[in-house]
Amino acid sequence: MFDEVVHAYFPNSAKYGIEPLGNGHINETYKLTLIGNPLPFVLQKINANVFRNPQTLVNTHLKLQNALSGKKGDFEIPRIIPNQHGEYLTADKMGNPWRLTNFIFNSYTLEVVEHPWQARQAGMAYGWFVGSFSGLEAADFEEPIKDFHSLPFRVNQLHDAIEKCKTDRLKTAKALIAFYGTRGKELGEIGHLVVSGRIPTRVVHNDTKINNVLFRGERAVSVIDLDTVGPGSLLYDFGDAIRTLGCEAPEDERDIDKVRLNINWFLEFTRGYMSRMSKFVSRSEMENLHLAPMLMTYIMGIRFLTDYLAGDKYYRIAYPEHNFVRSSVQMALIKSMEKNRGRMKTIIEESLH
Repeated sequence: MFDEVVHAYFPNSAKYGIEPLGNGHINETYKLTLIGNPLPFVLQKINANVFRNPQTLVNTHLKLQNALSGKKGDFEIPRIIPNQHGEYLTADKMGNPWRLTNFIFNSYTLEVVEHPWQARQAGMAYGWFVGSFSGLEAADFEEPIKDFHSLPFRVNQLHDAIEKCKTDRLKTAKALIAFYGTRGKELGEIGHLVVSGRIPTRVVHNDTKINNVLFRGERAVSVIDLDTVGPGSLLYDFGDAIRTLGCEAPEDERDIDKVRLNINWFLEFTRGYMSRMSKFVSRSEMENLHLAPMLMTYIMGIRFLTDYLAGDKYYRIAYPEHNFVRSSVQMALIKSMEKNRGRMKTIIEESLH
């Protein structure tokens, strides 16, 4: 499988090494090492069932890459590399699309924040990302996944999964279904503000997990996983970052008592983020930013629940209850955020001055 793809990029390299890289839910990612070449690469098979038009991912990547061309900064994004024919996608014999990027040397990812500086550095990195592309028109970018963060769309998916579920999972998930059913109205109002244009649409990352920031030593150096980049709201990026890095437990923690928002990590991320974004933030964004973590946690919670009820068709699972556990973690995190709602609002307001 690998030979034909590797040789499309490096036709003269007879020997190479391949090892799995990262733990993403969607694509298959590998570290590619060529014998005799000290610089490794990242080789990735794109999940065409999720990203139905892989060329969109290439177009977006190149726009971002070109926008940063010639600019020196504290952070970077991976560079997409063409094959020997000048093409940025390579198909294997089965028709699966592959791409190649450079490997960010001597870097590492985090799954959970352990120190306050990590949250602040991640905030600076994601603030840099949105700020760097603030001059680009969101309308020039395609949605890689339609309605990716649309709450009405995700709620409809959940209702459809509930209606079609004919297994015991419906009974098992009864408490989760009830919880999410009571939280949608207020959070849905934010979506209406985005659709109406009262909250501006920007070029945003759309998947700001802590493990999409690369660190070197005690500094963040790169923002990666650009497949979801496109039109969206600042609230989506800020909210999803807090959802992941602000939680003291992993996304699939079985011990729900360990799941809580670390308000100090929220503080550090917000300060780092606003150090790069304060001059770009609109009034409507500022007024609603404290609700963004709950909004994104809610969306992810019902997405995990939907997949659980539908038979685990979207996210990779390690055991049958994996998506149920993931959704339960999101529920517990929302409860913790609700207790800290006032404090989050104050921190955001103070960080803007």
